[in-house]
Amino acid sequence: MTTQLSGKELRALINQTAWFKNARAILADEWGARAPENPLFQAPVTVADLQFARDLSHAGLFKSRLDFNNYGAVQRWIATNRSYLTPDDRAWLQRPFE
Repeated sequence: MTTQLSGKELRALINQTAWFKNARAILADEWGARAPENPLFQAPVTVADLQFARDLSHAGLFKSRLDFNNYGAVQRWIATNRSYLTPDDRAWLQRPFE
């Protein structure tokens, strides 16, 4: 499934914004590895980060270690990254499988 990025997403990609870096960390399964960069503040994943990561993956721009269409893969990713996820994040990830 290939999708097009929105204008906002394209600007974030071109400018390599923090939002883009967050999405790339999700796709590379490196969110937890970023925690030691600033141990006093560990930012949670946001639904916007997850949506952008999914869109980048579906656009075919980056390979993802998280398959958003595979229930088992999503559940494993949630279990691994639980401490960085809010209840809204978990609900968003699980919604397609309800």
